[in-house]
Amino acid sequence: MTEAAGIRWSDWEPGALARAGDEGKLIFLDIGATWCHWCHVLDRTSLADPRVVRMLNDDYIPIRVDTDRRPDINDRYNQGGWPTTAVLLPDGRLLTGATYLPPDALAGLLEKCRDFYRRDRERVDAYLRNAGDPADEGGAERSEAPEAPRPEDLPLVKHAVLAQYDPAHPGFFREPKFPVTEILAFLRDAWIAEGNHEAGGTLVAVLRRMAESELLDRVEGGFFRYATRRDWTVPHFEKMLADNAELLWLYASAYELTAEESFAASVRDILRFLLTKLYDPATGAFFGSQDADETYYPLPEEERALRVAPSVDRTIFSEYNAKAVSGLVAAHRAFGAPAVGSGDSLLARAERLGRFLRERMTSLEAGVARYLAPIGEEEKVPYRWLADHAAVATAYLDLHDATGTGEYLRWAEEALSDAIARLYRPEAAGFIDRLPAAGDFGVLSQPLYPFAPNAHTASALLRCARATGREDLFAIGVRTLCGLSAEFDRRGAFAAPYGSALLVFLKGSPGNACLPGDPTCA
Repeated sequence: MTEAAGIRWSDWEPGALARAGDEGKLIFLDIGATWCHWCHVLDRTSLADPRVVRMLNDDYIPIRVDTDRRPDINDRYNQGGWPTTAVLLPDGRLLTGATYLPPDALAGLLEKCRDFYRRDRERVDAYLRNAGDPADEGGAERSEAPEAPRPEDLPLVKHAVLAQYDPAHPGFFREPKFPVTEILAFLRDAWIAEGNHEAGGTLVAVLRRMAESELLDRVEGGFFRYATRRDWTVPHFEKMLADNAELLWLYASAYELTAEESFAASVRDILRFLLTKLYDPATGAFFGSQDADETYYPLPEEERALRVAPSVDRTIFSEYNAKAVSGLVAAHRAFGAPAVGSGDSLLARAERLGRFLRERMTSLEAGVARYLAPIGEEEKVPYRWLADHAAVATAYLDLHDATGTGEYLRWAEEALSDAIARLYRPEAAGFIDRLPAAGDFGVLSQPLYPFAPNAHTASALLRCARATGREDLFAIGVRTLCGLSAEFDRRGAFAAPYGSALLVFLKGSPGNACLPGDPTCA
């Protein structure tokens, strides 16, 4: 992330909490991303304002966090978007927060919070002493899970998803319009598993509309992150590996199902972007994102060629690269053709990337690494996060399905077994988001059971169990579905990943051995 000039940022670590308590200061938390347009605006405006710089350095402990590197912090403190600007009490509890604030508004907020804490510090500190450990607060509670996935859940997920469809401007919700790839993935899964023509027709309509909209960069390829208007116009120009890897998978699958040339063209556009802008030839991996630039991307090709392209975040994330493996496998299945500009097949690229994830980003002692920082940048890298293990295991399962190579199945089995040993909580029927660390403070000490990663893990467990005949993996996958069943109805259309996991459970490919309680054995 770009550093705001003049501010003495601290990392998120226990020492920051200790300094806040010792010095009688509040914590200012800035959550952003290298690709985030408004984060850069915040740096140039509010965080460059002399009043703000002076207060943050003198009266606060300022902490800056990258949402891609620390999604655990983002998931607990995000105030509705990026940047998140939050003021925390010295023990890490949230006092107040917002997203982007102009200079006067941010200066006013910091001044009010500072004066409040100075005036009432003894009362606030007494409250914190009596409030107990944030880990014991109600945010960690989960509803009691049913004994088995309920038969009515899948129809309810379908209804919740389709209720948010916008037929006037095919997509989901009104505005802004995001690709919402997990919702589209559920439509694709329902179309294939059940022959659900309503789901298939909806998916095709949305993919067509996105491909012909301003969301697709026709000069350099790739999809932008989202459009600000209901009709898919006025995009925000950041380009993300995660989004484009998932869209590669979706458009390749749509072409495989329909043979529609527009979908093939979209696959080529996505690959062109990935392989020319984000690809690292030295490793076979992909970098995390390309920055937004509202003056660069609207230019025609000949004028762009005269400009410096937006910068690329050269961090390599395991979760997003695992999704790229799955996307490349899907494209291979649909086309079986060499990749753009190279004699290497799409499957060969997927296999190379899968091996990179295994050899460079996985430790048998520590599990899967969240990311590899760019060369020359030293940072303590977190390991054993659920989203990473789920995506990597899914990538290995996809490689196994495509090649029949037993090694990939063994790698998937090991990644899932590690997640079970470290992250699974039987009493909660689910997985926590990441391995607890010594010194966790504030609401970070509260266990979090992330909905979508739990659904993806359940899907991977069911697939792996059927391929290996392991009853224990199957039982934990089913129990994780039960945990999701207890809470999906609060999520509306965003329950879609649970719907996809239910389809794997009910309609997935059966294995060689009939596992207890497997509906595909009937």
